[in-house]
Amino acid sequence: MRLFVGAGLAAAFLWAGAAPALSHSFLVEASPSSKDHVATPPKTVKLRFGGGVEPPYSNLTIQGADGKILAEGAVGKPETPRELTLDAPTLAPGRYVVKYRVLSTDGHIVEGNYEFTVDAPQ
Repeated sequence: MRLFVGAGLAAAFLWAGAAPALSHSFLVEASPSSKDHVATPPKTVKLRFGGGVEPPYSNLTIQGADGKILAEGAVGKPETPRELTLDAPTLAPGRYVVKYRVLSTDGHIVEGNYEFTVDAPQ
């Protein structure tokens, strides 16, 4: 009997600890996407998250390979509460890093980054 009670308590503890982590607004889609090679420089970077985000408290950046910030900000629309966009400057061929730091509607901050490449014209 003690074994069953102990196993039940352990399972409940693990489940309760995992539940808040599952509600964070993790990145589910990006355009351009991670490790993408694009022939035409994007005019906009769009990120879609697994949950709602708070645009006024979120930030996206596009950085060059040298780490210089080329664009910064975050635009969200009420009709797409899980998406943020950032207008991109004219990007020359090369590697770029998109960094994000967003406030989820559940109150948690989620951050990360990924790279994409603008290929030289052929």
